[in-house]
Amino acid sequence: MRYQQKIMAAICIAGLAALAAGDDVQALAGPGDGGSIAYDINDQGTIVGTSSDRSVLHATTWDSAGTGSFLGAADEYDSSVANAINNNGLIVGYSELGSNGFRTATSWDGGRINDLGADMRASGSTFASGLNDNGTIVGGGAINPGFGKGWVWTGSTGGQVAGTLYQLGSNRAINNMDIIVGHSAFFGDPDRIHVSMPDGRGGYITEDIAPPGFNFSIGTAVNNNGMIVGHTNYGTDGAWQAAIFASDLSGPPGPPMLLGSLDGLNTSEANDVNDNGMIVGYSWDGTHSGLDSRAWAYNNGTMFDLNDMLDSNSSFALLIEATGVNSDGDIVGYGLLHDGTTSAFLIEGFVPAPGTTALLALGSMAIGRRRRTGC
Repeated sequence: MRYQQKIMAAICIAGLAALAAGDDVQALAGPGDGGSIAYDINDQGTIVGTSSDRSVLHATTWDSAGTGSFLGAADEYDSSVANAINNNGLIVGYSELGSNGFRTATSWDGGRINDLGADMRASGSTFASGLNDNGTIVGGGAINPGFGKGWVWTGSTGGQVAGTLYQLGSNRAINNMDIIVGHSAFFGDPDRIHVSMPDGRGGYITEDIAPPGFNFSIGTAVNNNGMIVGHTNYGTDGAWQAAIFASDLSGPPGPPMLLGSLDGLNTSEANDVNDNGMIVGYSWDGTHSGLDSRAWAYNNGTMFDLNDMLDSNSSFALLIEATGVNSDGDIVGYGLLHDGTTSAFLIEGFVPAPGTTALLALGSMAIGRRRRTGC
């Protein structure tokens, strides 16, 4: 779940190796007067997130030229955030009332804004966090009386509770085989990662795939090969780490594979994984040392600090968090510009150069593609 207070705080915050000439980490400005954050990118290069105008958040999309546009909000709501986009251009997130913080899951489809919370006759706040190319949407919130739970929505069946094993929970992502990942918990106990699959009768079978013991684990993304990523404190020294919970779902999941963290930082989280197994996320220091959070990409067993891409020509002083990655290895997230403004970023075709963990290069898939203009 993304908390608007956290986002507004980030938005309002007043290189080791040179690559090809120019600034290869591109800043994406929103159409308003404030900062911006990117959360997801589809295989066509369309990016979604949020940006501020007069201290109000607006769901935002950026086209292939890097031009940002506000998406609007559901009727009677003041602000909005876009969390995910599929390859057909369907966008999901939430709209929010500034007066009391009430949220409703929202989708944007070709200029049409759909209030999914109202469609599901939700009893409380809801948000949409992910979707697949079939248009199936997942999220969390109180669509029935009681604690918020994971739900799934389709155009034909509407919304139903699915993917929550215990008293409360949330669904975070769904792949094109309708496999859902998220987390469930008893009130007061740690979150435990769950995976849900269609049961063939219009419902879902949900399983707890958390490691044994009193620890927490959260699933944040699943690719179309069944690789599930997230984070857990299982097997760590107290801080939690990004982890791979399953490689392909071909058998019972074993213990999670911990990915570690960046040098000097002891905590990490994975936000997304593409079909090639590239994972993106961020690291920070849970010892309250004051060190800044840093964005990373994990590929073929190595975690790369994306800040190593920043050279003397970069618009950015720091890349804080990588939030989404598409099949081409295009990575989005947000960081700080030199003037302290929070800005969405785009890295096109990230491919680590062979034989080194410091030097980064643009992949051949990015060559010849129309580059976005920096904002």
